Amino acid sequence: MRTRPTPTGLLAATLLAGAVGSLASANTITVCLDGTCDFTDPAAAVSTAVTGDIVEIAAGTYPLNASLLVYAQAITIRGAVDAQGRPATVLDGQGARVVLSMTSITGEATFENLVFANGRADYGGGVFVAHSSPVFRNCHFRDNVAVWKGGALFNSSASPTLIDCELTGNIAGNAQFPSDGSAGAVSVGNRTTTMIGCTVSQNSTSGSGGAFSVSTGGTLVLQSTRVCGNTAPTHAQIAASSGAIVTELDGACIANDCDDCPTAPPCPADLDGSGSVDGADLATMLASWGACRKGCVADLDGNGSVNGTDLAILLGAWGACR
Repeated sequence: MRTRPTPTGLLAATLLAGAVGSLASANTITVCLDGTCDFTDPAAAVSTAVTGDIVEIAAGTYPLNASLLVYAQAITIRGAVDAQGRPATVLDGQGARVVLSMTSITGEATFENLVFANGRADYGGGVFVAHSSPVFRNCHFRDNVAVWKGGALFNSSASPTLIDCELTGNIAGNAQFPSDGSAGAVSVGNRTTTMIGCTVSQNSTSGSGGAFSVSTGGTLVLQSTRVCGNTAPTHAQIAASSGAIVTELDGACIANDCDDCPTAPPCPADLDGSGSVDGADLATMLASWGACRKGCVADLDGNGSVNGTDLAILLGAWGACR
């Protein structure tokens, strides 16, 4: 006897079919250092990409003579990983430029398995984001410098989500006017920045907010994320302006000493703790669809609702946890 699919099953099938169809229509642009790919320069490759395209960058260190510029392109930029699953594609700003700058993206741009290193800019030494809602997954931000704000990442009217990322050794501050520096790692503007399964440590500023500064009207959501060991003359970990919101969900830890914070869980989308993101986790998410109370396990971005953003996070983490 043939049975009719349940509404939940139909929804899951529709969402997964849509995701597969979208990937099937994407153009893949390849980048590698040995000259066998479409490009050897990541910035040049990104400049040719249009919405829906995937830019795949092979393992290696790429010294950048120009920043990667993403303007209104909802694209995926994906690096390689090493045997331990850590990002093995290094985008090196050479201490002269922001590594990645994006603005005015309608839809979701995704960045995976990338190291943003040695960037330098007035605002956002590693990455500058404006009017966009990108997702960074398994990315490292290290040794970037902002003269004023956001050593690793500066957000202007933007709502980025960072999943399984590490932010270390980033600096914000101006030697001439040291009190004006803020947010050694991330400057949160007037929207929401979400950190899931991340580690933010050993960042510094000459002013306030060794790890984060959160502006009035801004929201910082921390889930299964360690914020520790950062330094600043005031507010070594997080500086929050009046009217700013800092939300700590399950597994969040904020401490001056990283020994006081347990290691962040490696796989927040593994809702049942089985060690793999699979159909059981998808079923749990679909059963929780809609508004939920604080602490809802399927609300991966911590916005109080289980919705398409959470589904995208879950599908992006599909498979065995690292």
